[in-house]
Amino acid sequence: MDIKLKNSRWYSAKIKGVVGILFFFSLLTIYLTGVVFFHISRHWDLEIIDTPTYYETELFNQRFYNLLDNVIEVNVHYKSEENVARGDSVTRENLISSFKNYYSIRDGIITQSTQINDTYDGLIILGEIPPELRDNFLEYKSLVEERLPQYRKIYIQNQLADFRAQERELEEYNNFLYCIEEPNGGKVAGNASVDIIVNMDRTIVFEGSYSSNHLKVYLDYANEYLDESGYKLYAAIRDPLLPGDLFFQEGEEFKMVKETLPILFCLGGIASIVAICCLVYLVVVAGQSERDGVVVLTGVDKIYNDIHFLMVAVAGIVSMAFAYVISGRIYYRSFGADIYQKTGFQSLDFGSYAFFILLGVLLITDAAIFLSFILSMSRQVKKHQLFRNTFIASMIRKIGSLFSGKTFQGWIVFILLGYGAVNCILVTFFLIAAYKGAGGAAFLFLTFIAGFNIVAVFLCVRSLNSLTAIMNSAKETSRGNLGYSLDITHISPSFINFALDIENIQNGLKKAVEEAVRGERMKAELITNVSHDLKTPLTSIITYVDLLTKEKLDNPTAAHYVGVLYEKSYRLKQLIEDLIEASKASSGNLTVTKGKVDLRQLVMQAIGEMEEKIEKAGLIIKLTCEEETIIYADGRHMWRIAENLISNVIKYSMPNSRVYIDILHTQNIGLLIIKNISESPIEVNAAHLTERFTRGDESRTTEGSGLGLSIAKSLSEIQGGQFDIHIDGDLFKAIVRMPLWNEKDTEA
Repeated sequence: MDIKLKNSRWYSAKIKGVVGILFFFSLLTIYLTGVVFFHISRHWDLEIIDTPTYYETELFNQRFYNLLDNVIEVNVHYKSEENVARGDSVTRENLISSFKNYYSIRDGIITQSTQINDTYDGLIILGEIPPELRDNFLEYKSLVEERLPQYRKIYIQNQLADFRAQERELEEYNNFLYCIEEPNGGKVAGNASVDIIVNMDRTIVFEGSYSSNHLKVYLDYANEYLDESGYKLYAAIRDPLLPGDLFFQEGEEFKMVKETLPILFCLGGIASIVAICCLVYLVVVAGQSERDGVVVLTGVDKIYNDIHFLMVAVAGIVSMAFAYVISGRIYYRSFGADIYQKTGFQSLDFGSYAFFILLGVLLITDAAIFLSFILSMSRQVKKHQLFRNTFIASMIRKIGSLFSGKTFQGWIVFILLGYGAVNCILVTFFLIAAYKGAGGAAFLFLTFIAGFNIVAVFLCVRSLNSLTAIMNSAKETSRGNLGYSLDITHISPSFINFALDIENIQNGLKKAVEEAVRGERMKAELITNVSHDLKTPLTSIITYVDLLTKEKLDNPTAAHYVGVLYEKSYRLKQLIEDLIEASKASSGNLTVTKGKVDLRQLVMQAIGEMEEKIEKAGLIIKLTCEEETIIYADGRHMWRIAENLISNVIKYSMPNSRVYIDILHTQNIGLLIIKNISESPIEVNAAHLTERFTRGDESRTTEGSGLGLSIAKSLSEIQGGQFDIHIDGDLFKAIVRMPLWNEKDTEA
């Protein structure tokens, strides 16, 4: 028992919910570790994992290389701000090449036949210009004369701005030391002496190419300006680094990253293991509340598995597309600018963080969709319906049902497929013949197509006519026309089984109705015969009892017994008469002579004749009849209806209560409504009360045969009226509806 309880506890909804939350939390942890790792990798190469010091990183090497270039550019190429401003650092080749690129001038016959002069404001013609290129030459000449002098000034201004920017950048690095020396030992420029630099641990010396290297940085480094100048370049980096520049910031960041990476890898690995374990657990317990328990499917399991798979695949593809776009935006924001001009953890903007959040939401959404799909597959594997609940299996079952005899015959499917195939073949041959220009063959195939489709339409119309005939037959049967017969000989073979089924239903229904009518007739005859057989001796009994009541009996007990016998014999006589009348009324064997009947007068007469019984029961009759109500009915039958209803009121009404009788009429209908409060609870259905031998007093403590309401209903219906009963708690209401009398009824 304890083991079973423990097993069911592992299958509880709470545990599943906790594990589900843990699964998504693990995925979120994996994603966040990935984001942090991306954040690191965008500034540091993966080699940082195996790189022991900051000085051996690609980032340091690249920054150091850029500073070397800046030193040579500023001090060897540009030399000084005055030199740049005079234009002495402008080379003819570089200026002309830049000018041509800016104005999209391509080298050709014109540039080969001309030369820009030394003042950069005109052309020197070296060869003959072809006449067809004369206009192009004039355009080129005008461009050189008008634009090149101005372009040279702009070029010098750009060099001056570049000089100042590089000089300013060199001043920002207090950990970078350099000195440029002439071949004779004179100092050209630098922020430290040669003695200080050569005595440092991390130095490099360039004389043409490198001559000594203690940095392991770009051993193949070369600079054309340095080679041409003959200068010697000494450079070094402090170790340890001092605060104040990017070298120090990146060195500190390197240490932090080296300490963070093992934690990230460990956290990501643990989260991955936890996520896998949670997924395995959820798959194992999916759909069950205890081990080996009943598998309960959910709403998502109603989706066909192959359709479900396609939905998940489409969601995955759409998510991958979104992820690709989002990742591209993140990459652009992260790597779009020069990475060596900024530090790693200071370069992400708000937009990048927003994209990371959006990517995380997308990941969690995809994980939820994937988990729902996997758990659905798990439940259906346990339910042994993995393939059965697929669209393919459903189609196979539906196609199989065509051949099972439960629907149309299977060969109809082949006829439809064959019809389409034949049309395709004929149309193909017709198109080929028309394309080849074979008019006779094309006409022949067109004739075949027309003839084939005419025959198909004829057969289709015949089948539709058969279906219409079957539907008409079913409609006639639903209307009660059991004599309608379906002609099977004109039914299409496609619907012959359907027609036979309808015919069998009609025959069965007709037989059932005939048997029911015959049984009802036999029952009525039995009741009539038995009633007549009972009536003959009962008449003799009543006669002799009547004679005994007229005799003077000295014995009081005998006189009492004679009185009881007289009362019961008359009650039995009334019961037999009611039974005969009920039988005749239900079978429609009563004669109906309809005429003009004053409903108000008839009811008042019935109340008057039963006044003694009404007073004895302590009832107060409240009759409401505002206008004269003349109905078209049989007076004898209406009297019996009124008598039965008032007798019913006397028998079952609460003593000393009021009975409301309303006589009114609408445009075409006269209404008799009788309402009373029942003495005992009415626990019988209203529709059941109008059945024969049903009494509202199931204990049968009151007199009555249970035929009064049944007779009233039957008599109302054979006169073309309606009889309804409504029960609301102890309130009993009987409603008789009869057509109003009019002049046309007299003429009839």
